[in-house]
Amino acid sequence: MSDAVSAKTSASSIQKMLKLRPARVQVDPETAEDDRPAQTGTTFNIWYLKWAGGDSTHTFVKSKTRCITATDTGYTRGDRNSGSFLCYFFAKGCCHLGKKCEYLHRIPSSFDSFAPTLDCFGREKTADYRDDMSGVGSFNKINRTLYVSNLEPNSKHLETTLNKHFGEWGKIERMRVIHSKNIAFVTFTTELAAQFAKEAMANQLLDGNEILSIKWANQDPNPEAQQREKRQLEQQAVETVKQLLGSMDEPAEKKQRLVIEDVEEVAPVVVESAGLFDKSSLEVLKQLQALKRQAASSAAVSVGAPKSMGELLGGYDSSDDEQSSG
Repeated sequence: MSDAVSAKTSASSIQKMLKLRPARVQVDPETAEDDRPAQTGTTFNIWYLKWAGGDSTHTFVKSKTRCITATDTGYTRGDRNSGSFLCYFFAKGCCHLGKKCEYLHRIPSSFDSFAPTLDCFGREKTADYRDDMSGVGSFNKINRTLYVSNLEPNSKHLETTLNKHFGEWGKIERMRVIHSKNIAFVTFTTELAAQFAKEAMANQLLDGNEILSIKWANQDPNPEAQQREKRQLEQQAVETVKQLLGSMDEPAEKKQRLVIEDVEEVAPVVVESAGLFDKSSLEVLKQLQALKRQAASSAAVSVGAPKSMGELLGGYDSSDDEQSSG
């Protein structure tokens, strides 16, 4: 149960950090300049900062604001609601509401969970990516890799610089820099971190005068990379199950409070080999179930068990995954 204890401790530390201070106002609305582009259409899209139906040409203009997590993170009205999304304008560094904002002013955490059809800001995903791989993204694929272009040529220590700037938004799993093309591929451990970083670093500078262009990366054609990605997603699924099992250790009433070692017994899981987990992942889950049954019997505590893995994962089982990814 060490994983469950660690998960609860991390969640508690996040809440304590947010309670230390209110979110600050990033920009003063009275003095902020209107940086909307010249009108070339009929409707202005606040999500993409352009006029709908207008000129599609794109010029790189340095962003006037930037999020600084060390000073900007804090609690808001959004922390009162468990289903709140992250603030898009906080990521851009230009939220003028501060603690009065109805959205969250922090970076994504491993405890955040949103509908697969929405990104961390609450924007709707589409079935397919846009032709230029920009935009919110697709709900048919978990994408944790960003394509970063317009890097400064012949830049020294580029990997270190990218790690410093992109690592602020989440843990980076790996990075590949192609110096001959002045581009880089940055892969985060979670898709939520990639979503946040994509908006936070768009049109920002590194340590030079380059203005970054950031899009979603296409799938790596390398078979080894595809297998590595599959294993990573399976591992994330197993960790999610562990966190869910650990969170259900806590009873609804104090009189039914259980000690950390008290756990729930999970019904046997039947998953096809082509589903969300492979055989190795299933073995891990079976071992986890066996340990939990032993702990539950020794504590002599009876706790209701979910009927299936589908209920445990909120109705999303392997067959749903095959249909959505097919």
